[in-house]
Amino acid sequence: MTDQQERGLVLLVCAGLLVGGVVLLWPRARDAHPSWVRPIHVADVVVVVPTFVAAGKVNVNTADATELTRLPGIGDVLAARIVAYRSAHGPFRTLDDLVAVKGIGPSTLSGFRELATVSDEGQ
Repeated sequence: MTDQQERGLVLLVCAGLLVGGVVLLWPRARDAHPSWVRPIHVADVVVVVPTFVAAGKVNVNTADATELTRLPGIGDVLAARIVAYRSAHGPFRTLDDLVAVKGIGPSTLSGFRELATVSDEGQ
């Protein structure tokens, strides 16, 4: 390989890493992931991508606590409260109903309103 070909290959690899980002692979046995990544299970491999790559809105009526943490301002505690409230009172009719959950106010709701839904529309 000539020097020019080697430089071109290095440039191509660097550009690919810069544009494509990094995808982490974990064996399926490790199911604990930080809240900033979303696992995608494929056969015996889990592909973990940053949550901002995830497409579609989070349905607050069907999402589990882990999926709810994808919403800005919703951590583990609030996600658990949303799931508990939903179990006790039934599905949310509108996103505005989320303010009944302790710890979620209008400002928190406005932070994730565009990323959440209460129906399968927009998914």
